[in-house]
Amino acid sequence: MNRMNRLKSALLISAFVVIAILSGAFTVVSHAANAVADSFPAGNPEEVAAVILHTNDVHVGFEDNIGYDGLALYQKELEAVYDHVLLIDAGDAIQGGSIGVISKGAQIVRMMNHLGYDLAVPGNHEFDFGFEALAQCAESLQCGYVCANFCTADGKPVFEPWRILDAGEIRIGLIGAVTPDTFTKTKISEIVDEEGRPVLDFLADHTGERLSEALQKYIDEVRDNGADYVILVSHLGNNDTITEQFRSEAILEKLTGLDAVIDGHSHEIYNRTAADKEGRQVPFAQAGTKMQAFGQLTIYKDGHMEEKLIDSVPKPEDIPFETVMRKGIERYVDPDMKSFMDDIVASYADVMERRIGDLSYDMIVRDENGYDVSRVAENPLCDLVADAFRAIGGTQVALLNAGSVRNNLEAGTVTYQDVMDVLPYSSDMMTAKVTGQMLLDALEYGVSKLPAVSAVFPQVSGMQFCVNKDIESSVRVDGNNQFVSVDGEYRVSDVKIGGKELDPKAEYTVTGTSYLLNGGDGYSMFKEAVVLSMAAVSDNEVLIQYIEENLGGVIPEDYREPQNRILWKP
Repeated sequence: MNRMNRLKSALLISAFVVIAILSGAFTVVSHAANAVADSFPAGNPEEVAAVILHTNDVHVGFEDNIGYDGLALYQKELEAVYDHVLLIDAGDAIQGGSIGVISKGAQIVRMMNHLGYDLAVPGNHEFDFGFEALAQCAESLQCGYVCANFCTADGKPVFEPWRILDAGEIRIGLIGAVTPDTFTKTKISEIVDEEGRPVLDFLADHTGERLSEALQKYIDEVRDNGADYVILVSHLGNNDTITEQFRSEAILEKLTGLDAVIDGHSHEIYNRTAADKEGRQVPFAQAGTKMQAFGQLTIYKDGHMEEKLIDSVPKPEDIPFETVMRKGIERYVDPDMKSFMDDIVASYADVMERRIGDLSYDMIVRDENGYDVSRVAENPLCDLVADAFRAIGGTQVALLNAGSVRNNLEAGTVTYQDVMDVLPYSSDMMTAKVTGQMLLDALEYGVSKLPAVSAVFPQVSGMQFCVNKDIESSVRVDGNNQFVSVDGEYRVSDVKIGGKELDPKAEYTVTGTSYLLNGGDGYSMFKEAVVLSMAAVSDNEVLIQYIEENLGGVIPEDYREPQNRILWKP
């Protein structure tokens, strides 16, 4: 069965509903600073067998930093010198910006095809627009997806788990993997049947053994099929925001036979080695996000490898180029790729530039260092979004996982594109009747990761609560990181709804995304909630309506600072 038929088979047992919900110590090495003495960007051509360029977590940032057009220029520069240049992506390419949202990834796939990607791995955010949209992207993406642990319930991969690419006299095996946390990043109704039994499996467990055993099987299989080199292309990530047993280094420690790991998911920038099961040091790299950098893995004919990260494309001498300014930095780009991108952007201009309202101050969820301030404390932009949910939903409270809000809102005219960039998942809205105990458990689960930065951190409207981080979290989750219970003292206290103390036995109405209220990000405490409405409107459209109609097109000063909805003890 080919990969499309396998995916369509998986889709038949899933609900086609739109879903939503995602620092290294090494410094980026720039191309210009590390060009070899003879000026060849990846070594002497007579000594090089193949060059692999790799991207990760582009998140629709095709015009950010280096940009896809800068990557295309560098790619052409290499192709003019080396016989075998490959381009691969380690996930999260199609989601994260307005054009990705509106086209459900289709326009980003067109750009990837124009660049000529040889292989791509689906990240957890490739699933954000639902399985039907993913199927369409997979069919349109000329190189297709490779993933060993996006499986049907019987353990069969939906996409091919590995692929061997020929590069002259050498054969390079590439195995794909996506974080098992994708189970909690995907709308539960799409991956379980009416009895609550999973119909799709990302090989999650409490130890990481299921994933590592599958990967080891495929490493051996790829070797048996004649691969000279085996590379894991993983959307796993490696910092403390990632579930410990699923971190890429933790998985590598259980594997043997890999020659390199190309990583993604945690938006880190690193180029180092890490130990496998036998203690062998394996090259290991990740290139940030939004085209901050891309990786270059050179395989030499004598068998050794060299990894470097490229954060700037040098001015070429012998091929056409254009110059653009991005965030005050002069960038060199490929004219053909730039023109292709410009045409796509222009086709959406009228929609993107529509005025929604005005804002006199910046609303920040990520600071200048990329730190997610909304994932550890109350945030004014999240307050605004939660208020929009509650007002348009007509409920007593609203609940928002901080990971839903992805970009800052800057002072000035607020456009349609701005709102899409703030809420890029286009999650369906839902209202439900829940118990006070469900809300209490949701808040406790939401703060359970503190002090770590976490996308599950709860932002609220219509309620107030206190958090004591000195109390050790006693939240228990299952192997898929779904909430199970609170087994000790609650960190959360003094919960008030509408100014009155929360009653665990009382019923309340809540608005949230269908993603969250159906168990996304692990919020499984709402599985017995009574659904009041499933609106055919997305979270970003709700925010647009709130700004235009409820606020009269002007975001007030009230949202300049947090509104004391989340308080701290002691």
